[in-house]
Amino acid sequence: MTETEEALVPSRDAVIAIQNRLVEWLRNHALPLWDCHGVDRASGGYFENISVVGPQRVLEASGNMRRGRVVARQIYVFDAGRRVGWRSALSSPVDHGCEYLFARLHDGDGYFHTAVDAGTHEPSGPFSLYEQAFYLFALARLNSSAADRYPVEATAIRCLERLRADYGKAIGGFEESKPPRLPLKSNPHMHLLEAALAWIDAASHAGRSAWIELARQIVGLCLTRFSDEATGAIREFFDQNWRPLPGEAGRIVEPGHQFEWAWLLMRWVDSAYSTDSERAQCRFAARRLIHIGERWGVDRGRGVAINEIWDDMTPKDPAAKLWPQTERVKAWCAMLDVASTAAEREDACKRIVISARSLARYMRSEAPGLWHEVCAANGKFPPGPCKASSLYHVVCAIEALRKTASAGLS
Repeated sequence: MTETEEALVPSRDAVIAIQNRLVEWLRNHALPLWDCHGVDRASGGYFENISVVGPQRVLEASGNMRRGRVVARQIYVFDAGRRVGWRSALSSPVDHGCEYLFARLHDGDGYFHTAVDAGTHEPSGPFSLYEQAFYLFALARLNSSAADRYPVEATAIRCLERLRADYGKAIGGFEESKPPRLPLKSNPHMHLLEAALAWIDAASHAGRSAWIELARQIVGLCLTRFSDEATGAIREFFDQNWRPLPGEAGRIVEPGHQFEWAWLLMRWVDSAYSTDSERAQCRFAARRLIHIGERWGVDRGRGVAINEIWDDMTPKDPAAKLWPQTERVKAWCAMLDVASTAAEREDACKRIVISARSLARYMRSEAPGLWHEVCAANGKFPPGPCKASSLYHVVCAIEALRKTASAGLS
């Protein structure tokens, strides 16, 4: 970067500063707290919630179910912690999660339970495409650390084969149940794309082609079925032919998912396996999605990304959960990675900082390592338990910031 360009990017130091602040929060507060209180070392798996109880601010863990998504996400969280140099003072929480996944949640032959009871270990809940996506994601993270003890890659391939055989649709994508029921959903497919991209990096040469095929299929669905032709907005709920579900459900657009899809599409752009045509389409779609999220999905008064808007871009649910804030950070990190001019880099840096500072507002000062789950329409943070499942979103944003700080600001 030239001296002239350097002068146009005053925000890059602020990006590094907010990245350092969030990494410090993760390493020094969140990971030690969730390792101590959020890992059920007696019964296995991870607790679903941690609450602050009483005037002495006692931390109380709860949750009698072990949902697949939480086990998978916490494996990812603690593995990410290990990659930033954090180590547990107790037994490894990653190994703990891996052992629980294969001992209790994997039913053999590539099939995973949606959830199990923490006490009886009995399976609970019908098939969930969303849960299966997160199992695949967790297995990709485990492939480098547990493949010597568990058949990680073979299990993931078999799981994908089962999904295709039992739930694959002839027109593309996957059913939500067997026999089929409505609605079909874009969200589980988004996380299947996330898992596929993770496996493209983690798989052996022989096993990579299946994940490339899955990623390409879902990117195609996103561009041709999930997104509105006129606006580019990605909807949530569909009929059996991937048409928007009739009525209000088919009109729902989530700003957080606009940001999240944009980030994933840009990751496919970065892949060595995407074509020139796919890269051009994905760049165009990602920019539109981020514009939708910023222009209509962010409450300027509170500075936060809200939960839902309608397909005409008017607000539906003005409350603002934690997770959309994390996806906004990731989306702007992706935009910085592809910025081609000093002005574009400066704009992306500024928006990363704005988004990350909005995210930091959710962190609880009276209980370091915990956070508020939602910012109400009036700007206040209502009390409530802290969900283990949310930490995955925060860590994803931190990992994106770390990648950007090390590469995108050079």
